[in-house]
Amino acid sequence: MRIVAITDDPIVLRGLERVAAALGGDLEAFKSLDTAKIEQAPTAIVVDTESAGALEAAGQWKSVWPGTFVAGFVSNPSRTFWERAEAAGLHLVATRGGLGAQLQNKLKDWQSAPGQRRVRVCDLADLAGRLGVVARLDNGPGGPLAVYHIGSKVYAVQDVCPHAGGRLSEGTLEGPVITCPLHGSQFNVCTGERLRGPADIEINTYRVEIEGAQVLLVVD
Repeated sequence: MRIVAITDDPIVLRGLERVAAALGGDLEAFKSLDTAKIEQAPTAIVVDTESAGALEAAGQWKSVWPGTFVAGFVSNPSRTFWERAEAAGLHLVATRGGLGAQLQNKLKDWQSAPGQRRVRVCDLADLAGRLGVVARLDNGPGGPLAVYHIGSKVYAVQDVCPHAGGRLSEGTLEGPVITCPLHGSQFNVCTGERLRGPADIEINTYRVEIEGAQVLLVVD
């Protein structure tokens, strides 16, 4: 196991040293993205999400190394910034002090189920009184996806119309049926089924799980 850290934060580095030791691995640290030279896929990469270019780099790492666990930490207590970091598709976003313990637990699960990733969508409490689109993820597997709350259940589907690339979640939703705002193609957001053209194929669906107080997207 090899953990790569891109930060010079002493609190984070001490925590990551303990994680690496507990899991029988090594820690390799770089002070910044500019100095980071990662030539082979590590088990995990940890980055300061508030540093310039960090979220963009995280997306590139996930694309190049889909088997690498990408985590970030935040110092800013802003809810908006935290949600932006999660929307970037990091497998874990945590505070500086809580990162080590959470990462150690996540990596154990990650190694036991390689290739499976879980992305936090929102808190379960956020669904109360809300129906329809509850979240949009621009960096989902294969591109943008939308999460819907319909009939007490949560569904995640591809958010790009296969006909001409329209953003489906910006269309009209009636029950489980979404109508593309560009040319009127219709899909069932619970099953992905194509109901009306001009699109001629269905849209992708993704597994959603409720764990504790969180809604998680599961990507195999």
